[in-house]
Order: sequence, then structure tokens, then C-alpha cells
Amino acid sequence: MSAINKFATMALLSLLAFAACSTEDDDVCQTENMSFSEDIFPIIESNCFTDCHNGSAPTSGFTLENYADVKVKVDQGRLVGAVTRQPGFVAMPYNLGPLPSCEQDQIAAWVAQGALDN
Repeated sequence: MSAINKFATMALLSLLAFAACSTEDDDVCQTENMSFSEDIFPIIESNCFTDCHNGSAPTSGFTLENYADVKVKVDQGRLVGAVTRQPGFVAMPYNLGPLPSCEQDQIAAWVAQGALDN
């Protein structure tokens, strides 16, 4: 193997090793300083609005269309129990698979941080 090929091979292996050791982890779930409008409401909107919790006649019997609606369920202790599928709660989203664990963690963190309207 020529010196140039050896150098190119070593450079490539070094780059691959460096990339594998990167400290940036795309799978880290951000749960600090959760925002209702930026973090929580988009989760609710994309998972709870399919005729169940929005509109004038939601099939669930109640809406989650705004902060006040969601805060009622937080204050009743029902939001976290439902989305994290704890015993004694109706698992949400209803008749669907669970929310991704990061979204469950984000909702629980937002509630633990005071469920602010931010």
C-alpha cells in the first residue's frame, strides 16, 4: 500500500472514529423549561384533536383546545396519568399506541414545572 493510500485510509478511519465519539446525541429528550405553546400544545394538537378533544361536539365529551381546557385536566391529576398510561387512568391517545416516551416525559415535566401558560 502506498504512503498516500495509507494516509488516506488513516485519515478516513480517524474521521469515522471522531464522528462515532461525538458528544451530540440526537436522541436526548429536552425536558427543561417546557413551554405550553411551543412544546406541549403541539403534542396535544397532533395527538388529541382527531375528533376526540376538539370541536363543538367532541366524542370524549370535553375539549383540549386551549390552555384553560388542558389546565383543568392537569388540576384534576388526569393528564399525566392518561398519557403515561398509569393504572387507574384511561390510556391516551385512546385506542392508539402510546405517545413516544419523550413526549410523555415532556408533558410530565411541564406539569412538574407548574404547568405554566407560557
